[in-house]
Amino acid sequence: MPVYVRKNMVITPPSLSQFSDDEDDYLTDPDQVWDLLPQPFRMINKLIYFMLDDIWEVIADRESSRIAERAKVRPPQYECAIQLQIHGQATCMSDSRDGRFIFIGLPDGLAVIDAINQQPVASWEEDGAEIVEMQVCLIGVQTYLICTLDDMGLGRLFAYADGKIHLLKIMNEQESGNKLLASKCQVSSEGDYCGVALESPSTKECWLEVHRLPRDNWLRELEAIQSQAVKSQAKGPTPSVQMEEDGVVENAHLSEERPLSAQDDAEKEDKGDRQSTSGDRSKLLLCPPSSRHSVDRPRLSVSSSPGSPRVVASPGPGGGDKAAHKFSPPSMVLKVRPPPPLTACPANTPFLAAKTVDMGEVIGTGVNHSLTSQHLEHRKAVFEHLHEQYLKYLPKEQDSTFPQPTFHFLSAGRMLPNGLEQPSQEGRPSYVGVRWSGGTQLMYYSLLKTAKDFEHKPEVVCPYSDVITATGLSPCTSLLAVGLTNGIVIVWDMHIGMQRRVISLSDDAAISKLMFLNPTICPQDHDNYPPYGTKTSSYVLAWCSDGMVSLINCGMGNTTQPVIISPKITDENELLTLIEPLTGIPELILTARRNGTIFLVDVTKSHTLCQVVLPSTHELTTPWEPISAMGADGQMLFLKATQKNPNEDYIPDSGPSSIFVFQLRSFPSLDRYWRKEREEIPYITHSTMDKRIDALLKERIAQQALRQARMQKRWSNLKQELDTIQQIRDANRKRAGMRSEFEESTITRTTLLAK
Repeated sequence: MPVYVRKNMVITPPSLSQFSDDEDDYLTDPDQVWDLLPQPFRMINKLIYFMLDDIWEVIADRESSRIAERAKVRPPQYECAIQLQIHGQATCMSDSRDGRFIFIGLPDGLAVIDAINQQPVASWEEDGAEIVEMQVCLIGVQTYLICTLDDMGLGRLFAYADGKIHLLKIMNEQESGNKLLASKCQVSSEGDYCGVALESPSTKECWLEVHRLPRDNWLRELEAIQSQAVKSQAKGPTPSVQMEEDGVVENAHLSEERPLSAQDDAEKEDKGDRQSTSGDRSKLLLCPPSSRHSVDRPRLSVSSSPGSPRVVASPGPGGGDKAAHKFSPPSMVLKVRPPPPLTACPANTPFLAAKTVDMGEVIGTGVNHSLTSQHLEHRKAVFEHLHEQYLKYLPKEQDSTFPQPTFHFLSAGRMLPNGLEQPSQEGRPSYVGVRWSGGTQLMYYSLLKTAKDFEHKPEVVCPYSDVITATGLSPCTSLLAVGLTNGIVIVWDMHIGMQRRVISLSDDAAISKLMFLNPTICPQDHDNYPPYGTKTSSYVLAWCSDGMVSLINCGMGNTTQPVIISPKITDENELLTLIEPLTGIPELILTARRNGTIFLVDVTKSHTLCQVVLPSTHELTTPWEPISAMGADGQMLFLKATQKNPNEDYIPDSGPSSIFVFQLRSFPSLDRYWRKEREEIPYITHSTMDKRIDALLKERIAQQALRQARMQKRWSNLKQELDTIQQIRDANRKRAGMRSEFEESTITRTTLLAK
């Protein structure tokens, strides 16, 4: 309803005596809308509230004292780190899903090392390509898709297969004079789609592009390249790669970790200085620093191993080296722009205004409305007049920057049904959920539309009561957690389209990060019947901006209070900067603080197990954003550290910064965790009608095996049952004969003589 304010009208403000306290203001406390209780109930209610407040203060004091006592007990410290002689200038690190390799971003390219023995496997180098972000996913048998983003805003896709790194595509390759910068580049878990957030400095625009990746075509093309390399080796292997740099031809020997063929075994027997990798990989073998390769090696655009064909490289328009192999290009399927700011409706008549408004069948983004410019101006004038004395406390408007998108790839479900009935889409993303920084809406777009226009409306819009600050998605994309500025966490079951939990963690802190932990650590309710799974429970780890870390049980119908892993932190040096779950032990998380200390914490018991200590000569590099990675299924921890004193080296000539490797398997505090057996449990149970019928049929078939034993037991008890029945019949006949003797015909009647 529009509000009209006359010109030159002065509204008399209320006196100070008429201002109400916050406790009595119904705008602050909606419970005060109700009428006050009569006496003496009002006094009893007030006393109960006071008593509850006092009890809560006692509970808070006891909790603080308990945490303080626990902090006095120092956990055991483990050092035993091994310093690598290579890749000391790492800018980021990531591990493969199977734990075999560690991918390292460098100021001039990309490198791959073996997670077990830390031997260099492959490298890709280009001047000025400083990799700052990296994501790795498994797309085939020992074939990995690497998504990188450098400091110049270029997003690249690589493939690592058979000891070689292949450049597949530059996502924002410059084709014209319009320069586009990528601020985020992310692929789906299986490598089916890639999302790139682009910015145009010239036009001051930003948007999100989603591309469908030809994963199957890339696998076939990589296999063809490998077949061609094997044929070249059969004709005549070349033991080194000739590189001409500054007019001097040098030989570069790059060791690789790959499956060994018979020919490779013969070559390795001839060269006694190389190690065989055909042994048991479960043994933690660490090579001494002297056996590692030096950092100073010839520059290669695509790494080559001894005996592999020479790769010819030519400079590409992206400023780097592009391999001669041509790979299938991705295809764009979606383009999403940020929602525009709220503007007035341009219509000047009610009829035109009604035409621009949506039908109201679904929740929209609020762009199409019937609010005129006069209405918005009057609302602003009334607000400024009524709250004139409080306007100075409002936060200042920040400079206009590009809004950053956060997106997740989701599979189809009942909430997002498009593609649910297609067998080809099972396990593949069908939607992408997008939220923009500073926004209160989470929008879901379909990836299966085949329209020529890539920009289309979202299928579902989910608005929230406050600004969204964090989102977390389970690996199966069935559970979605949303964190708000006001400290509220909402957990969605995307398969059935229902909320699992809505819980408030903090009143004065925003949610910074949300992550789902492995459901094997969460207690499950096992039902004897039906034979198929009905429900599962899992944990969500919530990290607040004030340093508090909580563990939320998001089981169906669960109302338990969250477990506080780390309380609210007031000291800035103690604030957490890194929280990562341990791959091999789902009960543990790796935490790093701003002061550079690193701990392993058991989330199920809220207990700090041990502290990972670097050598006394080094400290954690950029503790506000540590560079770390897990390898070998959580058995190896890789950390980048910097020398405290440049003149004092842990290992001579190791450089100002190095990568340290910790063997977590050797920590005594973790022995009982490694020995524990865990049963694989899904995050959510998808019990379709077909699965239920199959489970019931299997149970019925399994019961048929006991049919013969049941029949034999039945026949053995049949004679006893027949004897019992015969005894009952004889007893009944006897009772019937006794009743017949006292029938009316057999009873003699005597006349009563009157006296």
